[in-house]
Amino acid sequence: MTTILWGRTASSLTLVLCLAGAAEAQTAQTNQAPANSQPYYGPASPNANGAPVGPRVADALAQPGGEDRGPAGPFKPVSDYLGNYGVSLRGVLIDQYANNPVGGVHQGNDNVGQLNFGFDVDLDKAVGIPGGSFHATIYRDYGFSLAKDTTGTLVKQQNIYKNAFPQLHMGLFAYEQKLLNDKLDIIVGRVGTTAYYAHLIPACDFQSGATCGVPTILNSESGFGLLPSATWGMNVTYHFTHEVYFSTGAFEVNPFIQHTNGWDWSTKFATGFTTPFELVWARPSLKTEAYPFELKFGGYVSTAPHADPLYNTKGQSLGTFGGTALNDSTRDGLYLMGDRVVWRPNRASNENLNLFFGSIVPLEDEETLRQQEFAGAVLTGAIPGRPYDTIGVMGSYMQISPRELEFLDESRVKAGGNGRNSPDEGVFEVNYGIQVMPYMVLTPNFQYIANPDNSGFAKINFVPKNIVVIGLSLTMGVSKILGFAGIGSGGD
Repeated sequence: MTTILWGRTASSLTLVLCLAGAAEAQTAQTNQAPANSQPYYGPASPNANGAPVGPRVADALAQPGGEDRGPAGPFKPVSDYLGNYGVSLRGVLIDQYANNPVGGVHQGNDNVGQLNFGFDVDLDKAVGIPGGSFHATIYRDYGFSLAKDTTGTLVKQQNIYKNAFPQLHMGLFAYEQKLLNDKLDIIVGRVGTTAYYAHLIPACDFQSGATCGVPTILNSESGFGLLPSATWGMNVTYHFTHEVYFSTGAFEVNPFIQHTNGWDWSTKFATGFTTPFELVWARPSLKTEAYPFELKFGGYVSTAPHADPLYNTKGQSLGTFGGTALNDSTRDGLYLMGDRVVWRPNRASNENLNLFFGSIVPLEDEETLRQQEFAGAVLTGAIPGRPYDTIGVMGSYMQISPRELEFLDESRVKAGGNGRNSPDEGVFEVNYGIQVMPYMVLTPNFQYIANPDNSGFAKINFVPKNIVVIGLSLTMGVSKILGFAGIGSGGD
């Protein structure tokens, strides 16, 4: 009998061992690479037959175009039977532990994670609707965030932290329709904006939230909604060619949904809507391309008001006078990001070196961050005999806005302290992804944050020192281990 412990643990291995009991003594299919990528099961996933590529092309534990390896899990006959009727089951567990022995507002440790499970239905097979499909995912968040509880930084040290209200939560619940020979893809329902925009495959090989699921600045300043806190939305993707597509949509902004179980679908607490767009040129499959790549140019406009980082409703400084933050109106911004495999000794193997970069710039001043740049590399199969292990290196620069700096300085003076935050914050991570078994990856990681902000704990009388973080991340493709065809969350 499987037991799952929800809550704070001394190590992510606690949850690993509990859930792994369900798959003990099983050998599963495999094609692991990136360690922490989180998939999207929506428009136009790639395949070896030249189908159009689309948003979120990476599976949770598989690079695009990879092959299954090893014998099937014990429930493969059930999976095959369901597949005859167009039903695919999927599930993934991501668990992340972080400890900061040095720096930040406080020192401590936290464990946080998410178990999600869901299904996809090919409605053509099931009920004869050509091009139609249905997607649903339930989430169970648990644990605590080091950034929220201890370090006080805007950037998360555990990217899987999504919801401060640990409970079963209905997230993705959407209908998808492909038209015009799959050139046009429309998905509508309860969805998350971040499932469709500003993702790079190798950027989610890292535990830091600087680049995964979407870069920090887009998580906090774009009006994007993220699963499991799905809201009403529609996304439209049109493929000009197999490699070039354009996506846009409209997504409700509704912070109220976070503390619910996800079944409250009222819009009475909605504060506005976000319209993102993204133009993509991509050849992401290792199976069909010698040197896969993605290049994405995008942006967003959001009508939802947001709290000014410095001024209250009377036009006074929040740091000095307190009060209620002034609501600023629209948000907008632009981004450019991409990745490319630059080294691959053998097209028949998984070994490769993938470089990635990104730059995001908000177009208004009333924000906490003014810009973010990031770059990194993921080397797969670096050690002989370990073809699916990865080595990752990532760095990100974030510029804190003048309004946020003034707020932090004035809050510090009011608390009886002195000193000033630097506007230039740097986040770095080095990690090693170990394939423990097929579809199970354990990733020890080292993070360093230079000139950290303390936006999460503004009322302190000192400037935090640089932060050292020791982390450990686990990703398990639970559905693949058990023998089901699907893998991943259908979300961020």
